[in-house]
Amino acid sequence: MTNTNDIERLFRSNYSVMYALAFRIIHDRDLANDIVHDIFASLLSAGSGNIDTSYLLKAVRNNCLKHIRDLSIRERLNGLYALEQDHPEDDEWPEEEDIAKMNSIVVNMLSEQCRRVVRLRFAAKLGYREISEELGISETAVYKHLRHALNVLRQNF
Repeated sequence: MTNTNDIERLFRSNYSVMYALAFRIIHDRDLANDIVHDIFASLLSAGSGNIDTSYLLKAVRNNCLKHIRDLSIRERLNGLYALEQDHPEDDEWPEEEDIAKMNSIVVNMLSEQCRRVVRLRFAAKLGYREISEELGISETAVYKHLRHALNVLRQNF
């Protein structure tokens, strides 16, 4: 039986490693912190037996994966890439010459299919599902085309 002092000792010696793992998986500081604290809260309430570092790291990984599994596909994609921002603020909108340069990069450096996806997403303001239905490709392919396009824009702009 693990008592409160044992759990406190485990917390002090393993928190930073557990938090780092959770943050690498989740990419959200507050959520990573919550996941680690929830593990220790469950240990306190369950009064589990022999607990070591490997058990704690597996618990972090499993709780992170459970959290990701429970998210919808759209929430996962929004969390990784902020592509769903429909209306940027006026002060965030790029200048006309920057837009012209971005258009030039899109036209000259992307495949035809990737250009179609970018145009449907940003010019026609269609969502992932609508683009996938329009082009006859999966939502994952839409996501990959947009990710590739944004990477090309970041590298060349």
